[in-house]
Amino acid sequence: MEIGQILQQTIKDIVKTYDGDVQVEIEQPAQLAHGDYATNIAMKLARVAKKNPYEIALDLKEKLVEKELPVKQIDVVRPGFINFFIAWDRVNFFSSTTKQVDKQKVVIEHTSINPNKSAHIGHLRNACIGDTLARMMKQDHQEVETHNYIDDLGNQLADTLTALLHTESNKPATRFGDYCWDVYSSLNQLYDKGELSTDKRDDVLHKLEEGNNSISWLGYAVADKLSAEHVEEMGQFDITYDLLVWERDIVANGFWDRAFEKLQTSEVFFKQEHGPQAGCWVIRTNEKQEASEESVEHQADKVLIRSNGVLTYTVKDIAYHMWKFGLLENDFLYKPKTETLWTTSAVGQSQPFGRGDAVINVIDYRQEYPQKVVKQALHAAGYEKEAAQLKHVSYGVVSLSKNTAAKLGLETVEGKAVYAMSGRKGIGIKISELILEMKEAIRVQSPEANEETIEALTFAAIRYNMLRYNTTSDIIFDLDEATQVTGNTGIYLIYTYARANSILQKAQAAHLTSTDGSFADADDAERAILKHVSGWNGTFERSISELEPNLLCTFAFELASLYNRFYALCPVIKATPDEQKRRLKLTELVKEQLEMIFSILGLPKLERI
Repeated sequence: MEIGQILQQTIKDIVKTYDGDVQVEIEQPAQLAHGDYATNIAMKLARVAKKNPYEIALDLKEKLVEKELPVKQIDVVRPGFINFFIAWDRVNFFSSTTKQVDKQKVVIEHTSINPNKSAHIGHLRNACIGDTLARMMKQDHQEVETHNYIDDLGNQLADTLTALLHTESNKPATRFGDYCWDVYSSLNQLYDKGELSTDKRDDVLHKLEEGNNSISWLGYAVADKLSAEHVEEMGQFDITYDLLVWERDIVANGFWDRAFEKLQTSEVFFKQEHGPQAGCWVIRTNEKQEASEESVEHQADKVLIRSNGVLTYTVKDIAYHMWKFGLLENDFLYKPKTETLWTTSAVGQSQPFGRGDAVINVIDYRQEYPQKVVKQALHAAGYEKEAAQLKHVSYGVVSLSKNTAAKLGLETVEGKAVYAMSGRKGIGIKISELILEMKEAIRVQSPEANEETIEALTFAAIRYNMLRYNTTSDIIFDLDEATQVTGNTGIYLIYTYARANSILQKAQAAHLTSTDGSFADADDAERAILKHVSGWNGTFERSISELEPNLLCTFAFELASLYNRFYALCPVIKATPDEQKRRLKLTELVKEQLEMIFSILGLPKLERI
């Protein structure tokens, strides 16, 4: 429990003697002269007790002084504020990161790129968010299992296969995914011009779903190669997975057959007898159908099985989620892909995957409706607890600033500031291209850095830029902004960490230590850091509750800013002996806090730049 929570709970216990339900609020004053924490509870109680708020505050102070609080001074200020000055030497900053809760298994699905071409920066945002959520849950002492879902029976792979069979590209490509990027775009141009019928794609898709034919085996080989490139590329950002789940294995293992049996007992899952959905199996979503362009796609009664017996994508997702929660008797077979990565397979062995207590899906906001349908299906089958534990982390799209689009060779026009990506048109920034551009930008920004440092800063700058925004916000990615050494960037945080480490190394060389250092006489710049670090537990708990990594980014940036202000104002090595010990102790605290945050955000700990 952090200091603010301790103070809040203590005051709640004291004011129980007053009649009326009064909310106890603890705030951190903007001016340190008003204390590290403060409350206006006396003024709230005055309205209930019909007494002077200043007298109530004095009475509360007497009772608070009797408590064993990490406080060195309590001031009462008219008209009735109570200000707390913390005894920072009595604070255990890293005693606990979260409230004590029962450990549970959390299954997190993220990345899940269609295996049809190289990954772009929008895919990278998904992976960065998902991987950071996994790290957050591990820091929260949960058991975490990370899935990457491979849709090898979908339209996108069918399009790429059709492109490989009917088009060519003369553009140089060093990876298979880059070649597929070009022919996929070329194919869609042929569709748009009417020079090739989508019937070709439909035939390929039918072969994929049918299985065990030349096209389906070719599709599996293409998807396997592309997904391997995706996994390798994400690995550069220290993003890993436990399991690759193939859609074909969901179908082959009869997951839907069992899920179908469970849903048939529900009144909201039925076969439509009349109207445009006649012959279709549908699920009622309890959503009002609106007369709009989306009304066909977002029907109040969502089609799961078409009248011709073809399963929709949502059907497979429902079955997959029942498996994730351990609700199906069916299971996959598994085989190792690498030393740490497993994959579902037609042949293999049993493994204890799935059976999650909670499921988190990182999928962009355009998939919000299908996610609601999956949740509704769990409700319909009687799995209320599991439906409540299914969380959709929706995120906004990544677009390019005009400056970045121009740098990367895209055509820009006057008056247009934001440039969207489109895989169909071949407009987008591959992750590999972004890495090369970012490295060059960092070489210019940090000419003194060696190649190993440039590499680390590159991945840190990109990853942090994908995380620092609220997940639901769209990102306008700008290369120049992401590579700044000041401001809210990954590079700024790493420079701050290196600065703290440099001070500690210089102190060690001069045989200086923080032993017996005390925060009792901390000045304002030091108190500001202590106050901020004391709020870590609350910030981390909120990030877990809201599934929002950007809260940790904001906390880290504010800490770095406070430390750099302290560095400018307060000498460490050249200070008096007592100041040396105190400021070295403070620097150790900041370094330890940044290390914890870097581990969660997936940033490198560069001790020297």
